[in-house]
Amino acid sequence: MKLFAHLLSADPAAPRLTAYNESTGARMDFSAQTLDNWAAKIANMLEEELDLEEGSTIAIDLPVGWQAAVTVFGALAARVNVRMTSEPSDEDAVFTTLERHEAWAGSGADVLLVSEDPFGRGIEESGGEMPLGALDFGPTVRFYGDQYFGDAPALPEIIDAPTTERLLSTGWTDFDGFTDVVLRPLAGGGSAVVVAGVADTDRLDEIAASEKTTARA
Repeated sequence: MKLFAHLLSADPAAPRLTAYNESTGARMDFSAQTLDNWAAKIANMLEEELDLEEGSTIAIDLPVGWQAAVTVFGALAARVNVRMTSEPSDEDAVFTTLERHEAWAGSGADVLLVSEDPFGRGIEESGGEMPLGALDFGPTVRFYGDQYFGDAPALPEIIDAPTTERLLSTGWTDFDGFTDVVLRPLAGGGSAVVVAGVADTDRLDEIAASEKTTARA
């Protein structure tokens, strides 16, 4: 798949996205190969499960974390538009949490519920109860193949001002912010370290040293 071809050809095993959740103590590392697999699964799911196509729109109403990030990658691969929003509009599908389900239930969008499990287990697999009419993201996406044969764009071709940094940030609040702290470093052959949850300056300094980051957002 072209989306991460530049990273796969350079070093498929190097860490490209490192996600911390200071509220739970979780730390997850994703190589270019792993990100490519996730993007492929989600792109396939968008097309085959949800019948989305180029020009369709999804909403992402999720906390900062790796699951929000890989959902963006899958949408980019499938050429599906992304809105990071908590307000329903005219989206075709939404990725949100169990707690936010009621806000989206009457929106007309297909609702996919994403657990906060650090390893990506589904809502029911991690002890929750699925409401009627919603899809459990974890076990649903797992069904789809980790190769995507659609016409995915190359990330460096669609992101302005890519950087080569290993960039440390505390996440994003909208798609422009996500572009700045995740997409631009990846497009330039760099990497992103994202810290969600409560983290004071000393803790961020500790993470920066441990992860050998070269810049901070």
